[in-house]
Amino acid sequence: MLHIEAQMTIKKEQIEAFLQAAKEVIAASQAETGNHGYELVQSTENETVFYMLEKWADMDAIQQHNESAHFQKFQKAAANFVAKELEISVLTPLAR
Repeated sequence: MLHIEAQMTIKKEQIEAFLQAAKEVIAASQAETGNHGYELVQSTENETVFYMLEKWADMDAIQQHNESAHFQKFQKAAANFVAKELEISVLTPLAR
C-alpha cells in the first residue's frame, strides 16, 4: 500500500471552483481499481491550504490514476486554482 499526500495552496478567490473540481476527481478516483482511499482535507490554520490524502495498492495503480481522463482534467483546471507549486509526497506505511 502506498499513500500520497498532496499539499495545495489555493488562491482565495478560486476556492469554490477548486472544491467543485476536487469533488469530481475524488468521486472518480475512489471508483478506480487499486484505490483504497481518496479524500480532501483543509488546514485548520490556513483556509487556503488543502491536502489530498490518497491510498493506492501499488505504483501501477498510481500510474493508471495519473493517466486517467478525470485526473488529467483536474490537473489542467488546478493550474487556475493554485497559488504556488504543489508539494507531493509518496509514502509507505511502516510495519507495526
